[in-house]
Amino acid sequence: MRLRLATRGSALAWTQSGHVADALRARGHEVELVKVVTHGDVSTAPLAGLGGVGVFVGAVRAAVLTGDADLAVHSFKDLPTAAADGLLLAAVPPREDASDALCARDGLTLATLPRGARVGTGSPRRAAQLLALRPDLEVLAIRGNVETRLRRVHEDLDAVVLAAAGLRRLGLQAAITQLFGFTDMLPAPAQGALAVECRADAVEVVAALAPLDDPATRFAAVAERAVLARLEAGCAAPVAAHATVEDGRLTLVATVVAVDGSRRLLERGEAEVSSEAAEELGRRVAGGLLDAGAAGVADLGAARPRPLDGRRVLVPRRAPRGTADALRAAGADVVVAAFTTIVDLPREPLEAALEEPWDWVVVSSAHTVDALAAGPALAGTRVAAVGPATADALRAAGIEPDLVADPGGGAALVEAFPDGPGRVLLPGAQEPSAEPAAGLAAKGWTVRPVGVYATVAEPLPDDVVRGWRDGRFSALVVTAGSVVRAAVDACGLPGPGVVALGASAAAAATACGLDVRAVAARPEASALVEAVLAALGDPS
Repeated sequence: MRLRLATRGSALAWTQSGHVADALRARGHEVELVKVVTHGDVSTAPLAGLGGVGVFVGAVRAAVLTGDADLAVHSFKDLPTAAADGLLLAAVPPREDASDALCARDGLTLATLPRGARVGTGSPRRAAQLLALRPDLEVLAIRGNVETRLRRVHEDLDAVVLAAAGLRRLGLQAAITQLFGFTDMLPAPAQGALAVECRADAVEVVAALAPLDDPATRFAAVAERAVLARLEAGCAAPVAAHATVEDGRLTLVATVVAVDGSRRLLERGEAEVSSEAAEELGRRVAGGLLDAGAAGVADLGAARPRPLDGRRVLVPRRAPRGTADALRAAGADVVVAAFTTIVDLPREPLEAALEEPWDWVVVSSAHTVDALAAGPALAGTRVAAVGPATADALRAAGIEPDLVADPGGGAALVEAFPDGPGRVLLPGAQEPSAEPAAGLAAKGWTVRPVGVYATVAEPLPDDVVRGWRDGRFSALVVTAGSVVRAAVDACGLPGPGVVALGASAAAAATACGLDVRAVAARPEASALVEAVLAALGDPS
């Protein structure tokens, strides 16, 4: 497969991307590196003043989204914590050394640097931790690539502090005079790790990148970056974190340091290894830092009042993309739980149905697409997609939809659908929502639902069950009847107030004995957040 890899043009970025390119070439792919110039590369302003995290990645990501490249390689620590629409973190290769390194004149170490020594760094995190260790130092903000910073040690500085990973990747490890241990200087979240992104709908590219992923590195980086996200700390905030994976356990330590080094808070935590547990661990450790007074130590966005401060919201894993992040941005303490899982049903009923003549096949979710694409050809049959995500999944499978209900949901489908008569096949859940079938029937269509998957309950974590029963949740987001039934079966009644996605989810919640406080009309994160705000009001 021929792949175009977008990367910044610096020596370090080019080397890092070259490592990924070589790994892909070793698996039989042809890889071309595409140089992209970013704002962070051409500006001479201090990094913190440029906005910090994300200043190096926007143009590289744009090259992938516009089709000028197939994938991009970033230093993971440079990525914003919020996901980019349309992109997928397809691989996190094995991590290089996450340590920070002192590069000093005459082989000096931190302990042997003279009093008042001039030490350069572009990182407020490193500066704060240096001053916590040696308050007598003169720490100066510097910019430039690795080679430029090292040259300054022989010009106007006594030392610089750089990431050991970058020095090793460039073959410059001989410049290191001291590696900092993690007890002295914690690294930036995800330091030493690479992030490989591609378009979420690029199925073949995703498959090509999958073998490059190292789960232990991914879990550690996810936990570390969750600290940053929960604290809402950018490059200008002296926040550090480091996680390790050993014997199926993930251990995380994080710190917030005053910019002058005069005060330092440290928090630790452990969890079992999984992507969800890693993210939850990072948020929990960050919450411990906030409880310990981190807002009084550093300027953190999480410390600023927001409308959902103090509210805990329970959200299903398959809520619309961005829901949990949008609720957290509004101040909510969000707990994500699976509630249900999807089990494929035998495909024979769908295949038999597809042998019959249909005017329309309505595809209600991306999960239906695989079963549909594996069946008989849809020659002469029009295809309707419920929501843009489903439409994208159809296109990735080589099926161009004739109609897209945007936003998704049964009501949007019925509104967009033409009047009958005719025959409509509706493959989807074994127990589908009554809304689309009833609405289409009212417009003169004969509708036949066919189950291609079943939704079954998953056990809820003990802390979720306890929180429900102790009344610690302010709201439950309900995206489907299966979610509310799983929640009530596991936790019982009474429960938190419900914010429902659509009329059918609201009806299911009411039937289960829960109090519906608000209904989101559109299957979008913004609509759900608006509904949560309407349901909870002003917490003061």
